[in-house]
Amino acid sequence: MKSPSRFVTVIACAAIVLWFSPPAAADPLGLEQAVEKALERSPAASAQKSLVEAARAREQAAFSGFLPSVSFTESYLRSDQPVASFGGLLNQGRFSAEDFALERLNDPDALDNFQTRLRLRQPLFTGGKVQNLHRAAKEDAKAAGSDFEGALSDVALETVKAYWGLSLARENVRVAEMAVNTAEESLRQIEVLHKEGTVVRSDLLSAQVRLADFRDGLVRARGAFQVARVALAIFVGDDPSGSWEVKPLVPLEAQEMPELDPGSLFQTARSKRPDHRALKARAEAAAAAERAARSAFLPQLGLEASYEWNSPKFQEGQEGSYLLGVALEWSLFEGLRDRANLRETAANAEAARQRLRALEDRMRLEIEEAVTAVRTNQESLAVTQERVAQAEENLRIVRQRYLGGLTTVVELEQAELALSHSRFQYLQAVHDLRISLAKLKWVTGELLPALSSVSSSAGSPELLESAQLRQ
Repeated sequence: MKSPSRFVTVIACAAIVLWFSPPAAADPLGLEQAVEKALERSPAASAQKSLVEAARAREQAAFSGFLPSVSFTESYLRSDQPVASFGGLLNQGRFSAEDFALERLNDPDALDNFQTRLRLRQPLFTGGKVQNLHRAAKEDAKAAGSDFEGALSDVALETVKAYWGLSLARENVRVAEMAVNTAEESLRQIEVLHKEGTVVRSDLLSAQVRLADFRDGLVRARGAFQVARVALAIFVGDDPSGSWEVKPLVPLEAQEMPELDPGSLFQTARSKRPDHRALKARAEAAAAAERAARSAFLPQLGLEASYEWNSPKFQEGQEGSYLLGVALEWSLFEGLRDRANLRETAANAEAARQRLRALEDRMRLEIEEAVTAVRTNQESLAVTQERVAQAEENLRIVRQRYLGGLTTVVELEQAELALSHSRFQYLQAVHDLRISLAKLKWVTGELLPALSSVSSSAGSPELLESAQLRQ
């Protein structure tokens, strides 16, 4: 039988091990997760979402032109004017034969009249004014929804830049540390050779200066890393554990590279890019506003119905009557105001069409620039990747030759600098390729859909309900 004290000791030891064991490292923050967090807390996206709600309210207000207007009126009138007194008695149902007396007709007593009225007005024909004003408001609401989606896309692009910027800064720190370690190893070897009298003191001093330069580079890399951490935290918020861990900066897989045909990418951008859809909707809204302005030259037809109660005392002895009619109104001259309004709306419609054309021209250039950047960075990555391997081999050979007294310390310094520079260039090429690919997806309107988990989140009612408003 085991001793209880031994069992307790085992349990205590296990508890101590668990207590002092470091916690498991948290999974790094994924790019999709970072963008999702940024979209949720972005003030720019929230502001644009409020503008979508405002546009929807304007659309609802414009739709009210199709509906009847109903009003309620309660009024009191006291008068001894003959016409008002005569009509008031009739409306109250209190007119009698004695009221036909000339003296009472010409000099009636003061009459109190309380009137309660319900009135309904319904437009029957407005020459297309109501329809086109509603169409303009609807297109403006669609444009606001596209603006909201564009704001989300802008936030996503900036978050992608901040995310890979932090990853690049972290890798630069690692490369700077490797350069310091390499320089320290070279300095140790030179110190040994100097003690043996194999190398002169200037070689030792040169190695010390070179190490100081690499340490300065490490300090600068760590500073850049701190700035990059803050930049990402601005978008995604502070990490509860103190610092976000992002994924390493690795080259793209072949299947991640898109087709780079500018023609097909332009057609994609015309259908998916938010600012293009927004400007197209605003051009439609401006055209609808122009058609609404033309309706001022056409007759307006409306229905009016009312029912009223009249009595000499409030809510007592009321007499009811109704009115039902149709009215046609045709404005023949408005002091040139209607013509000026038509010219203004026509000019606005033409300006919107020209802005759309200008945007499409700019889109063509942006797509060409983005495609060129992707291709350039692809080639640069292939070159720098090969250069790193060459620089590593070159440093190995030069170090052996220097230790054998076959070359100078200057060549050793150049080899170390070349390796450090090649590693930095390689990381920068990987970073630039990822950013240029994100920019390409942004200019074609495919950045959010490319981030699958973010796309589903952004499509939720919380984020994109308004952005996809009747698209």
